[in-house]
Amino acid sequence: VIQDRTQMTVCILGLGILGERVAQALQHFEYPVIGWSRTPKNIPNVKSYVGPDQLNTFLSQSTILVCLLPLTSETQNILNRSTLSQLPQGAYLINAARGGHLVEQDLIDLLDSQHLAGATLDVAQQEPLPAGHPFWQHPKIVLTPHNAAQSLVGPCVAQISTQINNMHLGLKVEGEVSQDLGY
Repeated sequence: VIQDRTQMTVCILGLGILGERVAQALQHFEYPVIGWSRTPKNIPNVKSYVGPDQLNTFLSQSTILVCLLPLTSETQNILNRSTLSQLPQGAYLINAARGGHLVEQDLIDLLDSQHLAGATLDVAQQEPLPAGHPFWQHPKIVLTPHNAAQSLVGPCVAQISTQINNMHLGLKVEGEVSQDLGY
């Protein structure tokens, strides 16, 4: 068990807006942070891994893996026996993205085999999680009620208003979804 947070590498799977913010926040607490994404990112003090060819190298360094990926055809079931087995013995998983990223039985098997120390899940394949689902009783799983991020009314209204004004003025609209990428 690692006691010194400077020896606990937090690996962020998905370095978009949320991933970058989480990486920056964790650095304030002296955690080493690395990240993985589809395209190269330049975040101060965060080593960035890119694409499928660098995924296993990225995963092999993780003490804590935080999934913040968008759910696309490429990321569906990305947290499976093969990828999660690349994590070092005793690693911990946090999925605050989408339930469709995780192959649930693979997680249970890796927890039961002692390969993974535990998991915190803010999302599940089926929501609400059925009463008899094994996650409810598993001693190594912490469930949160799909509230990893709260939307505050005031800032949301201001953001929407700004986007509408930008659109009317012919200015760039932030956060546009790419139909090709699916996010």
